[in-house]
Amino acid sequence: MAKFDYYVSAVSYNKDSTHIAKLRIHPIDAEGGWKLTGEEVTRPHVVSLIEKKKTFASITQGKDKKWYTGAQLEVIQVATDYLKTVKDTSAKDNLENLPQF
Repeated sequence: MAKFDYYVSAVSYNKDSTHIAKLRIHPIDAEGGWKLTGEEVTRPHVVSLIEKKKTFASITQGKDKKWYTGAQLEVIQVATDYLKTVKDTSAKDNLENLPQF
């Protein structure tokens, strides 16, 4: 069984570049497989799925063209719900290393 339910491979910021507006997610099957073509969903949608106990991790492609799993996403509350991979008091989203789309 896969450790996570979804991977996140890219993010899109709002027009002011202050927070993530959309994420490119990839469902993971029971064998741990996933398709490179993902689905673009809103941040509130991902927050809702996490609140329903679905798990997400970032995924990045290395220089060797292999994909590497990053950290698990968590919902934290600052002024709004943010998606982060590191639990801290910063309002920064921590997903800045993913490609933007």
